[in-house]
Amino acid sequence: MSIIEKSKINNSINHVAIYLRISQEKKGENADTLFNHRTILTEFAKECGWEFELYQEVLSGGKSELSERPQLQRMLNEIELYDGILVVELSRLSRNGLISEKVLQTCVDYNKPIITRERIYDLANSQSDVLMYRFGSLIASQEHSLIGARSKNNKLSMVKQGMHVSGTVPFGYKRNKNTKRLEINEKSAEIIRYIFKLQNEGLGSYRIRDILNEEGYKSATGKAFNLPSIKRIIRNPAYKGTVVFNDRKRVKQNGKYVYVNVNTIEVENAHPKIVTAADWEKANGIRDARAESANIIRERPSSVTGVTKLKDLCFCYNCGRKLVICKNNRNASYYIKGCEYLMEDGTKCPNIGINAIYVEELVMQEVGKLRDEIELEIERLLNNDTTDLTTNLEEQLVHLNGKIEEQTKQFNKLIELAISGVFTVNEIASKKRTINDSIELLKAEREKLTVRLANTLSASNTEKLSNVLTLVDEIEKGNADPIEINIHLKRFIRKIYYKRMLDSEMQNLSPNNPIRRNAPFTIEIEYL
Repeated sequence: MSIIEKSKINNSINHVAIYLRISQEKKGENADTLFNHRTILTEFAKECGWEFELYQEVLSGGKSELSERPQLQRMLNEIELYDGILVVELSRLSRNGLISEKVLQTCVDYNKPIITRERIYDLANSQSDVLMYRFGSLIASQEHSLIGARSKNNKLSMVKQGMHVSGTVPFGYKRNKNTKRLEINEKSAEIIRYIFKLQNEGLGSYRIRDILNEEGYKSATGKAFNLPSIKRIIRNPAYKGTVVFNDRKRVKQNGKYVYVNVNTIEVENAHPKIVTAADWEKANGIRDARAESANIIRERPSSVTGVTKLKDLCFCYNCGRKLVICKNNRNASYYIKGCEYLMEDGTKCPNIGINAIYVEELVMQEVGKLRDEIELEIERLLNNDTTDLTTNLEEQLVHLNGKIEEQTKQFNKLIELAISGVFTVNEIASKKRTINDSIELLKAEREKLTVRLANTLSASNTEKLSNVLTLVDEIEKGNADPIEINIHLKRFIRKIYYKRMLDSEMQNLSPNNPIRRNAPFTIEIEYL
């Protein structure tokens, strides 16, 4: 039998929730630890003749918000289904006082004991058990604070010695496990030197990205280079041999926890340099000068220069990404920038930009065409009963919610499959991505369906459409300012897909060539 004597086991306990947690920051705790704890508790439950359900997660026990502990939160929400909570030790529930008290209060409210192999804590009926529970939680919380402080001090000490202790190893380096220092990976370091060379020759990030991808170079992820990766590389002081560590503190601002820097430690000559300090400084000086110049004479986002009629509405027809609308300070005109994203094969999206006024005019024409369609729809709604449609949409929504719940259950089971060794780590990662993609698609479909149902359930459908007619009238009058028109458009337009693609022959023409400059474009409007 177990450590608890048979005679002391409450006969009313038949079904328990097993909660398992291993710590992210505690050395030696990994999937094996989780597996061992799971084995211990499941065998214990079987010996006692109990049925059980598993709730398991890998995170810090010091998390101060219950929302950061999804499995614990789910277990507490479902506490009425069980006769008690089974854990390896009290500290596995929490090492944070606020969450410990939440668990305690839930167990008292629902008269559910907490069970370890050593004893049963009858928190709803025994003050001595409550005292023991709180004392254990206090010890666990103090231990967590000491571990955190010790870990932080060790990390600061290692940083001051020039060791790499946090973050991803920069592309171009490898980390020596014994010395904890960065060492040059010559194969990838050549790419880093090439990037700094191109930058110092006066080329911008866009051109550097295109050159690297055209010549077949791959980033740290094995994929094509993108703009953020180029910028991060040039800004990273590690390439001149400097280790930078930001000592951060977790604070609550505007209702959310954020990390703020309280101290920055820089150690020069901590590891071999890939580029000289002079080359690094020159490259970053060029970037700073470009940024300053851009603020004065070049384009700036409309979020800075003002709201345009199409703000937040334009998307690339080719890749689906949101397009940027900028203002050219030379002539005060707005234009839609060409798509800057890369396709899956690493090539740049060929959708080029255009003066925003041309797209605005076409959108206004399309909106004007809505009048006849809306008037016909109002007439149809007045003559038709939507009861059957409402019922059908409600049934579809229930079906969708069921699919999402099923996919979520499959996702939650992946950790069990990983522990049991049914799938490899790569297989688990692949399945996670597949399930995540499926859930996102289902949620998007549910969102659209919910909007349709809300519109159908409303008795003021005709009133809503009449409001759209009013909006169309206001837009056609041209009296409203761009901000008002943008607000009106967003009330019935979800997205405007813009397309202006150039064939290979036209791409070779100068941007000032009349043929290229007058290349046609199309739009496709997605209405709410």
